Amino acid sequence: MKRLSFIICSMLMVVGSSMITSCGDNTDFWGAHILTDDEIAEMKRQDSIKEAQRNTINADLVLEYTAEVTISSTSYDGVSVPIDCDKIAELFGISKEDLLASLGNDETGTAKDVVGFAIEGTTHADNMTMTNTGAAWGHWWDADGNVIGWGDGAMTFAEFDPKEGAFYVGQFPGHLTDGQTIKFIEALKYQDKRAAVVITLVAKGLEEVKASVVSTQKLSLETPPNDTYEPIEVPGFDAAKVLSDLGVASFDEVAWVATNADGSYAQEYSADAPGFWYDKEGFAGSWGDNASVFAHFDAESQTILIGQMPGQMPEGSEVTVMFGALANNKIAMVEIHVKTVAYQDPETAPEGTPKSMEKDITITKPFDAEWGSTDKLDVKEDLRQAFKMTTYQIFKAIKDGSLKMWVKEIGANANEDGTPNYTGEAPGYWLDSNGDSVAFGESSVAYVFLGNSETSLTIFGGNHPENCSPTGQTIKTKYIIECNGVTVTYNITFDITAQQ
Repeated sequence: MKRLSFIICSMLMVVGSSMITSCGDNTDFWGAHILTDDEIAEMKRQDSIKEAQRNTINADLVLEYTAEVTISSTSYDGVSVPIDCDKIAELFGISKEDLLASLGNDETGTAKDVVGFAIEGTTHADNMTMTNTGAAWGHWWDADGNVIGWGDGAMTFAEFDPKEGAFYVGQFPGHLTDGQTIKFIEALKYQDKRAAVVITLVAKGLEEVKASVVSTQKLSLETPPNDTYEPIEVPGFDAAKVLSDLGVASFDEVAWVATNADGSYAQEYSADAPGFWYDKEGFAGSWGDNASVFAHFDAESQTILIGQMPGQMPEGSEVTVMFGALANNKIAMVEIHVKTVAYQDPETAPEGTPKSMEKDITITKPFDAEWGSTDKLDVKEDLRQAFKMTTYQIFKAIKDGSLKMWVKEIGANANEDGTPNYTGEAPGYWLDSNGDSVAFGESSVAYVFLGNSETSLTIFGGNHPENCSPTGQTIKTKYIIECNGVTVTYNITFDITAQQ
């Protein structure tokens, strides 16, 4: 007992001594600790070390570049930034050709172990992911210069092109702001050597156009309603006069603008560049429910083309749009009045009584990893003779739903209202390996569609690049085209041969 009492007393003395010592460090033991000057100095020293680490790039070679990117709300556009690949190759002790071959996944390159990676902006830590873009080497970046995936926080991307020896620095549409700068670091490692490519993106907004209109060509286009986006040429456009009015020698020196509702000019192309979508009032707009037409300048033919928003320009619709050529602070305006008129059917319907028919057909193509399609098999005359209708009448029947196309049997996989549940471009379906209709996804192997316009009717197909076997695959199915109680049945063999 005396031994135990001695130990307990000793422990209490130690604890008490500790408490007394602690109380000596602070005037109030339970209050906040007041830092001494030495402690403050040490914390600042530690912070400075961390800051130095954040600002130090761990690399034997650092190359710095600037990329000025014009802000866009709709496109991923950017600029090409050439990189001094000779210096990197010299550092690594390899040829420039081997360096570029390695970065392009070229198996002929001897420098197989050149590794691309990223250096995070806020910590300067290595991120050994070589790419999260479509290039062999490149990354998406956030506002702090950290690697991020495509999405809400992504601001810019860099993709290395080994053929050009350059990074293409683009943007996430609508995310950059005028004057914003983002510094990011792409890096390479070869054996024990490291090279860093530091790129500072500078975001620039478009300056307001204050040019004067020096001439106006007033043109008109009458065209039938068109649901295919197929553009047609505007007659009467004088390209030579535009160049003369602007005082330039080539359309390479010309940008195009559209008129906004407030009288200003839209500069950011919203249709195939250079081109714009227009709303139903004729002002610069966007693709969608309020769109009417789009205008596009074809540089090769030096013509202006007009296309329609499907379903938005029924017969009798009219809209006037302004499409201006800009150069030297001058605008040569082209005013285009578009009117949709009744289609003049050039065909006469075949005589006789409509009669159902059945036919075996084969479409063929090699496996394709780029979503390409087969040659188009012309079935216009089959359908004309069976239904006793013109091509345009059949086209209209497809659009209004009175012509339906089914897989294997009439009514199969119909919607609740009895209409075909097209799983591909209507009328058409994605198919599984058994030739049954499936939604686009893991089981979709190929597609077969009925192409249609006012003047053509074709059947064509293509394979899914991931789900179809690259060694070849044959799919057999049956398409039943039904109109006014008459059917045209195609027993289809889709022969997908081995990848070439």
